[in-house]
Amino acid sequence: MSWVSAGLAVVCLAVAALHLARLALHAGGFGDVPGGPVGEVSHAAMALGMAAMFSPLGDPLPAPVWTVVFVLCGLWFAAAAVRSRSIGGDAAHHVVGSAAMLFMLLTHHNDADLPAGHAAHHAAGGGLGPVPLVAIVLAGYFGWHALRCSDALHADPPVGPAGGGAAVAQRIGALRSARTVAVAHVVMAVAMTVMLLAMI
Repeated sequence: MSWVSAGLAVVCLAVAALHLARLALHAGGFGDVPGGPVGEVSHAAMALGMAAMFSPLGDPLPAPVWTVVFVLCGLWFAAAAVRSRSIGGDAAHHVVGSAAMLFMLLTHHNDADLPAGHAAHHAAGGGLGPVPLVAIVLAGYFGWHALRCSDALHADPPVGPAGGGAAVAQRIGALRSARTVAVAHVVMAVAMTVMLLAMI
């Protein structure tokens, strides 16, 4: 349904705006934002890419632009994972996320029978071919990631209203909180799971 796709596009745009705001906090000297500026850029790019794929109005950017963005993100965080000698953690999640975005992007742009921006990207030929199998694996990963991040929703309980400078500091603190990051991650994981399941 187009209204569902439009709603998910708006939600993904809101997540992108959140990560860009967190990036601005980092640039404004408010201290280290968890994940660093490159992480915030990567999350914002994924959210904008998802919004473009869900949008009933179509994708304003050509596929090669998105391809370059997510290849660069994937390579950057793959190098970070190699340097840290760890297959887990934030860098590995960015690698999986970039790979998933490339997978959805290429499938989306190669499916000429579907309206632009529609979330239902069905594989041709029926049956469980390579595209549905990869979609199932990735949907399982992002479903697990959503559950994992939901644990952090209990962190940093909100405080009461404040005025003046305290209110500004409170809003900045909310943007930087683990709860805010967890909400953004859960929303994006659910959106990606929805799109991936539509490809089966």
